Formats: sequence, C-alpha cells, structure tokens
Amino acid sequence: MEDIVRLPQMSFEQSVKTVLSKLTDFKGRARRSELWWFWLLYAVVSILINLLLSGTQIISSIVSIILLLSICSVTVRRLHDRGHSGWWVAASIIINIVYNIYMSTSGYLEALSTINPDPDIAVKLMSDPVIITSILLLFVINISIFVFCVMDSKPEENKYGPSPKYIVNYGNIQNE
Repeated sequence: MEDIVRLPQMSFEQSVKTVLSKLTDFKGRARRSELWWFWLLYAVVSILINLLLSGTQIISSIVSIILLLSICSVTVRRLHDRGHSGWWVAASIIINIVYNIYMSTSGYLEALSTINPDPDIAVKLMSDPVIITSILLLFVINISIFVFCVMDSKPEENKYGPSPKYIVNYGNIQNE
C-alpha cells in the first residue's frame, strides 16, 4: 500500500536560504513556495537596487547578476518539478538577448529615445519581422514558463529526482 505525505509549505526564510545555497544548481526540483518567495525577494531587491545603488554601477551589477543567476536556477528546478526541461528558461534568455542586440544595433533604440521621436520609425519598428517574431516568441515561452511554475508538484519521482513536496510511503517505510 502506498501513502503520499505532503510536506508543509516552505517559509520565506527557508526559501531564500535554499535558493541562495543552490545559486548555480540547475539540477533537481523546487517547490512552488521556494520559487514564489524568492521572486518576491527578487522584486523587492531589484527595486531597492534601482533606488539606492543607481550611482554605484559595479555593486548594483554584481547584485543583479547574483539575483538573475539564482532566479534562473530556481525557475529551472521548478520546471523540473513538473517534468519540463530547463531549456525553456534558456530559450527565453537567448531570445531576449537577440532582441536586445537587434534593438541596439538597428538604430531603433536611439531613434525612439529622442525627445520628439519620429512616428514613422515607431511604425517601422512595430512592423519589423525580427521584432514581431521576438516579441511573440517571448510571450509564448514566458507564459508557458509561468503556467508550468504555477501548477502543483507531481508526487512521483521523475527524471530530475524525488519530489521536494511529497514523501511516498510504500507501507514498510516510516514517514519522515
């Protein structure tokens, strides 16, 4: 006989400690509470960095890189919890980089950031196939990642490891 025991939700402190201790760990699985508590911290710290450290570019860059790396690793582990590949996150990052490089090298960014931007350039930008494709791909991929991350854990072990939320008791093993 098989019993499934659900572990209690992670606290904010447990989530932050777990994510920061697994800063570059893209293997294994993560619970929803681990991901969402850390996203809350990420949002608050990002706002504080922009407000308080805007003059110290090096410090804010280092903190931003650490936060970005940790948010990527916990999101990959959360996708693993549902049985999905972490390549979803990589695809989002790669498309975002391509989009930003294209915007920087095309001249659109400079043209739109002038005091009185030319409306024809804005129309041209919105009809550019690279821009349209990038935006649509980012939308679909990021919505998919969000939906996967919102869904509940699967209790059974998958190719990424045992569930961090459920303990399966096969009758002769005591609950932990």
